Order: sequence, then structure tokens, then C-alpha cells
Amino acid sequence: MEDAARRRLLIVDDEEEIRATLAQYFGSVGYAVEGAASASEALEKLPREFDVVLTDIKMPGTSGIDFLQEARRRDPKVGIFLMTGYPTLETVIDGKQYGAVAYFRKPLKLGEVDSRLRAFLGDDARSLIGGRVLVVGQDLLDRLADRLGRLQTTVCEDGESVFLQAVGAQRPKAVLADAGAPETPHLLQAYQRLRREANSFLLVSDETALDAANEMLFGLGAAGCIPTEASQQQLEQFIKHAVNQRDAEKLDEQDRFEELANRCMHAKTYRNGYYCQARENCLYGSLQGGWIAIEGKEYQKCTRRPLLVESLDQVGFASWTGHIEAARAPEMRERLLVLVHEGKRDIIVDAQRLASAHYNLFEVLSDVAAELMKVHPDGTMNVINLTDALLEEFRKALGTAGVRCHGVRMVDEKSTFARWGTRFD
Repeated sequence: MEDAARRRLLIVDDEEEIRATLAQYFGSVGYAVEGAASASEALEKLPREFDVVLTDIKMPGTSGIDFLQEARRRDPKVGIFLMTGYPTLETVIDGKQYGAVAYFRKPLKLGEVDSRLRAFLGDDARSLIGGRVLVVGQDLLDRLADRLGRLQTTVCEDGESVFLQAVGAQRPKAVLADAGAPETPHLLQAYQRLRREANSFLLVSDETALDAANEMLFGLGAAGCIPTEASQQQLEQFIKHAVNQRDAEKLDEQDRFEELANRCMHAKTYRNGYYCQARENCLYGSLQGGWIAIEGKEYQKCTRRPLLVESLDQVGFASWTGHIEAARAPEMRERLLVLVHEGKRDIIVDAQRLASAHYNLFEVLSDVAAELMKVHPDGTMNVINLTDALLEEFRKALGTAGVRCHGVRMVDEKSTFARWGTRFD
């Protein structure tokens, strides 16, 4: 297979600033990039055997759809990806009909576009680790680029806000930062506050940054350090080992939670799991407030009263996980509406593994809540198990839509729970 660093990408857009921005980004993550200001110029370049083409739809002269048809005739193997700031149903249908791989709205989410390109190219499945490596600073990426070809790499600037935004959006498996850069200790501390699971902050250092590397490794909790002069094989081994070690630590933490819940005298049997009755003086410190085993599988901290319903038979459950694409909104709306029209009075969306939200999700919930009120005026719509950050976002967006949003929650019937005779917060 060709190295990911040699993948050839043609960017077609009549706006020079957009071409330059896209070329800079995709060049930084391992593509060999060329640009074209028009469809006719792009067609002249196509005999050079590009792997993928990212083209605007609305351009002077020949449109992106016309270019798509001609490009597919000239080279059926090349992957054509469409982008536009003026999406229409007609261009979506035409793009699919004439063989486009994907259709993106501007402004682009570059990480998402890169993922789709790599999925088409088959690079994701061949990566050495199951995730991205975020490199802090273009200078560091330039120094390591020839040794990172078998990893999915992205780059960000070393400003704290830009760095944290990149970590949140890309959720990398590992972060590489220059130990000698003055901003790195601040970024490491900010990163530690995020308490990200199953990923590692790694330093890249030479002898001149020995003291800084020492302080960050033993004082600030960096996960490891890679010598600047490490070979490609050594660098890959460092990163892969750090990622595997953090994944193993996460599994160990889950095993520890299970062991404590099983032996704790306050962990009372509750349906298919446990609920902690201790309100103070917890022997296990950070577990204060209760760890619950749901169906014997998941352990999660819960300090509030469970979400109670009249009957589980009247509840319609749905789960939202990961980064949900806007294009899936109609499908998700339909799934929830089917539950409403099946007679479910209480609709509950479990967002335990939802990684991000956007306007389309809020629109779906608002529409379904409105339909639920028409069919069942006394019905309820709840979103449970939201992270703290998403909880605030959901409450702001859905405050007047009749949708109740919660953090960690169990769900049970009032009659079953009533036998406890215990009050919770």
C-alpha cells in the first residue's frame, strides 16, 4: 500500500484564500496537495493520477457537478468529494447520481473531511493505532513528518485555547509536544484538567530540554518522552506503547470500580445492579456518592435520584453515541417519532457516549417533543447521562422546548423504587 504521506489530493475552488487554507491543512496531515482555480484547470491536471479530489460546486464556468461527471469519465478510480456553501437538494441528488463519495457543507469541519478521505483511501484501517496523533506546532510536525507516515496525524498551534479546541474536536489518542517550547508546560496542565480517558500527552525532547522534560514527566504528569533523534520504528513504538498502556489502565480502573462495588457494605442490590446508600464518610474517597452497576456491565457515579417512570412498558428508549453527523438527523427524528406513534408516553434518549452536539440534534428533540405533546399531553421527553459540558449546552438550547436534560441517571418504575423508602437528592 502507498504511504499515507504520498496520497495525492487536488483541491478545486475559485477562491484563492480557501485553496490556500485547505492546502495548508491537508499538507500538514500528510497529503501531497495541488490546487486548481477552475474545473477546466482541474481537468488538465487529472492525468497526473490524483487519489482524491475535493471540489467546490459553485464556480464560474463549469460547475462542480459538471466537473464531477467529466472527471469520473476520465478516471473512474479517483474519489471526488464535493463541498459547497450553498447546499441544495438538487446538488445532493446529482452528486450521488454521478458518483461523488461525499458532500460537505462549508464552513468545513476539516477533521471530519480528513476522516472521510482516509476512509475512502483505506488508511484508517491500516493505521498503527485506532485514533489520531495531535502534533503541537508546525515546526515539530516538520521535524517529525518523515517518521509519522504510518500514523494519522493532525497539527495545531501552541496557543492554549486553540490546543484545547483541537483536543476536544479530534479526541486524539496521543499528543506530541516539544519539551523545549515555553508553552508546553501550560498546555500539559490544561490538558490534565480535561481528564481525558485513554489517551496520552507525550514529550519530544533532546538534551538541551532535559530539565524541562524532567519537570513535566515527574512534576506535571506527562505520560512519556520520545528522543528527538528517535528512528521511525522507535517513534512508532513509543507512541503505540503509550496508547496501549493507557487503554490497559482504563480497563484496570473499570475492574477496580467493580471490585469495590461488589465488596462495599453500602452497595445495596438494586434491580440488576447496585446503588450506594452512603451519604458521607465513604471509605473509598472519590467513589463518594455511589457507583452503580447497570445490568452488570457499566459503573457510573450517581449522586441524584433515579429518573422514575410510571411503567417501563410505556417508555421508548433511544441511544445517541459518538460524533453524530448532521446528515443523520432525519433518520434519528424518524426513529423517535416511531416510538411516539407506537404509543410510548415517555421518550428517553440515553446520551451516555454522545461526544458532541449540534443544532440538528436540538431541532430533532424539539420536533419530537412537540409531536409527543400532541399525542400524549401528559408525556415526557428526557435526555439522560449527558456530560457536564453537554448538559449545560442542551439545557440552554432546549430550555423552552419541553425537553428535560439530565446528567447521570438510572431509569426505573416508581412502584419498584418506592419499596426502598429512602430519600435521595
